[in-house]
Amino acid sequence: MKVFDYIIDGVAVKMKIAVPLITAAIIAATGPAAAAYADTSAGACLINAVTGETVFEKNSGAKLPMASTTKIMTLLTALENSDPNEQVTISQNAAATEGSSAYIEPGAVMSMRDLEYGLMLNSGNDAAVAIAEHISGNADDFAAEMSKLAHKIGAYDTEFKNPNGLDADGHCTTARDLALITRYAMKNEQFKEIVSTRTYTASQTRANGEVIQTEYINHNKLLGNYEGCEGVKTGYTDSAGRCLVSAAERDGAEYIAVTLNSKNDWAEHAELLDLGFSGVRMVNAIDKGECVRHIVSGGESCEIVAGDDFEIPVNNDGGANVTVVAEISDQLAPPLNKGEKVGVLKIYCGDDFLGYVDAVAGSDMNAADTEYKTKPCFTSVIKRMLKSIFG
Repeated sequence: MKVFDYIIDGVAVKMKIAVPLITAAIIAATGPAAAAYADTSAGACLINAVTGETVFEKNSGAKLPMASTTKIMTLLTALENSDPNEQVTISQNAAATEGSSAYIEPGAVMSMRDLEYGLMLNSGNDAAVAIAEHISGNADDFAAEMSKLAHKIGAYDTEFKNPNGLDADGHCTTARDLALITRYAMKNEQFKEIVSTRTYTASQTRANGEVIQTEYINHNKLLGNYEGCEGVKTGYTDSAGRCLVSAAERDGAEYIAVTLNSKNDWAEHAELLDLGFSGVRMVNAIDKGECVRHIVSGGESCEIVAGDDFEIPVNNDGGANVTVVAEISDQLAPPLNKGEKVGVLKIYCGDDFLGYVDAVAGSDMNAADTEYKTKPCFTSVIKRMLKSIFG
């Protein structure tokens, strides 16, 4: 469904136009062959990161432990509540945390940035606690903030009991929730940069002033081995099994895959991401030259049109819920020159802002000798309605 929202003389006018789209991938994902995907996983989900569409799911609403994929939310919470240049003093409690380590030392001082890389690349449980203590005073309060942010994002079946993913009663998520969290996180450029980094050298300053360096290596095998892979996070505990969240982007299409408790996660993620890319169809949210508004004065008129195409990747056979919001001054008046920018057309999918194109004058128009009027381009709307009905 495409929705046009024009602001005309201070009044918002919405026009809804269905855009039917059919793809082979969505048929495959819902048909008999669906069991071939993520068949060893307890829960799985693949989403179109641009539109938010669910392309594939298997037990995606089952509440399961998520091991170190927890750290996706740890990093996101840290990025939203601290500055990467803040200096963090490492406590004995943080340094002594069991499990995978960023090799931080008690009494040493590190930047928040270096701790964040140790958190995600080396999967440092110690770094997670150090970050939590710095921001919230203790790990429990920080985990509560993580849960609050998850629920704000829409991940209502997710609860965090710690910042590192070690087994704990009630510490759980769903494959669908984890995909939603990751989609939100990947819109943060700092997050995206960290999780896509292959190696990083961190520094910490000991209490005696000595500076030591530690090299962190990303555990994500898909980086460099799967075309377009951007991260995101691995995880494992005996209780949670092998957990993995991955993201990949190609030519404007982006997908996020999640598997929880999988015995074959690397191969399953490659297959899931392939499913997304093989079924994607690029669709114009708006076409270059498409009229969004008319200016009329006497016998003369000028169309206000889109200055360029805007494509979105779609997998769902029901179409995309796209909104085009025309932000054009209600003080706009002739004279106008062809190609002159007069505003912007903002593109949304649901509540998510995707980008914009310029709104420009489609032709020259002389200064008005009489009172001018603005109105929607009903011709364009009718054409789109006919196209949606007859293809």
